[in-house]
Amino acid sequence: YISWLSYDALHIELPDGYLYFQPIINWGKYRLENGKLMMPVTVRMNHAIADGYLVSQVFVLLEKEIKSFVKNN
Repeated sequence: YISWLSYDALHIELPDGYLYFQPIINWGKYRLENGKLMMPVTVRMNHAIADGYLVSQVFVLLEKEIKSFVKNN
C-alpha cells in the first residue's frame, strides 16, 4: 500500500522472479478524476500459478467490495 502516491505504472523486479509464486498486490492513493474516484491497483502473479482469468477475478471482486463499501457508507 502506497498511500501517498497515485501511480500510472508500477514495475517490480525480483531476482529469480520466475521462481516467486506468491501474488504481489499494490494499491495507491485514490484521486478524483472526471468526477470519479480512481485508485491504482497492480496485481503481479506468476503465470505458472494463475492465468489472466484468475487475475481478472481479483479485479471483479475488488470492484464488488468497493461498491458495497460505498453503498453502506
